[in-house]
Amino acid sequence: MNLKRGKQAQFFLIAAVVIIIIIVSVVTVSNYTQKKQEVKLYDLGEELGIESQNVLDYGTYSELDETQLKVLMESFIQNYVTYIEEKKNVYFIFGNSQKINVLGYQEINLEEVYIDIGEGKSPLQVMGKTQEFSAANEEISRVVITIADIEYQFRLKRGENFYFIIWQEIGGEKHVITSEDE
Repeated sequence: MNLKRGKQAQFFLIAAVVIIIIIVSVVTVSNYTQKKQEVKLYDLGEELGIESQNVLDYGTYSELDETQLKVLMESFIQNYVTYIEEKKNVYFIFGNSQKINVLGYQEINLEEVYIDIGEGKSPLQVMGKTQEFSAANEEISRVVITIADIEYQFRLKRGENFYFIIWQEIGGEKHVITSEDE
């Protein structure tokens, strides 16, 4: 009888160890996957900052006029949005102290997005299409983008500017990457 109980106890002990190993493996793989996506999002932000600066430099050195520079930036943005492929909301702000262009792409539906160039909030009305905002009286010194009731502020520097916001939900958490505002 005791021999039979000993074998049953060994069976339950081995089963418990196997179950614990399976649970730990699943949790480890899940955590690793989430961290990998998060790192990729930060890498995209860093990469976009570098590439956008190169595109702006090219436009400036090539002495493109305002319309040509806008077309160049729109082409760059559309190529970049195609490149990132994953479900993200991305918003791009480019221009100078006279005129700001805003282009947004939403794959995850959020509340309205608002733009404020110092004259009150205006909704970003059409996603995937560039919208221009000009100051009525003074130069634009700051742009505020409000997404899901959170404000992102960017100070405009002399010359041409390029800013971005990348918004993604990973594992039920919101992750936002913005360009550096120096």
